[in-house]
Amino acid sequence: MKSAFGTAAIAALALCACSPAKEPAAAPPTPAEAPPPAQVTQPGISWGTASNGEGIALLLSDAAGAPILRLGCIRNPAVMTLAIEGFTPIGSEERLTVGLDDTLFVFVADPTASGPGVQAEADISTDFLDRLEDAKAIRAVYGNQELGPHMPPPAGIAAGFAAECRRAVSVS
Repeated sequence: MKSAFGTAAIAALALCACSPAKEPAAAPPTPAEAPPPAQVTQPGISWGTASNGEGIALLLSDAAGAPILRLGCIRNPAVMTLAIEGFTPIGSEERLTVGLDDTLFVFVADPTASGPGVQAEADISTDFLDRLEDAKAIRAVYGNQELGPHMPPPAGIAAGFAAECRRAVSVS
């Protein structure tokens, strides 16, 4: 019996010695190893507003004052407009998506609209306006063209714009 047990023990040891060693599990990443957040502050860009009798617009401009993005709310009918100067219209693409942090909003682009860049419209969304006031980043995607992430408008400017957009809905 002792020899059968001894033979079985030796065979088990031999099998274990031939088995590939298990690699130790990788340690979870520490905060220092986590990927950095997207860069949302960029020198030389600024937010402002413009208004007229038809509505209000938020303007994101470069260091020279050239518009990068125009987000507007117009009255009668109440609609949100978007123009991105650096995008090129694509005849088959009607979807221009704006991201406020991780929440996406779809605007319908008009590839035949005159003017620089791509122009789009969407219904005025209270969810969009609420998120705009608290966003950490804003970005846009149209086909394979991307804008941002950029810093969102400062809280006071975003709140004023949102209030005017809500008024546009109430008077339409």
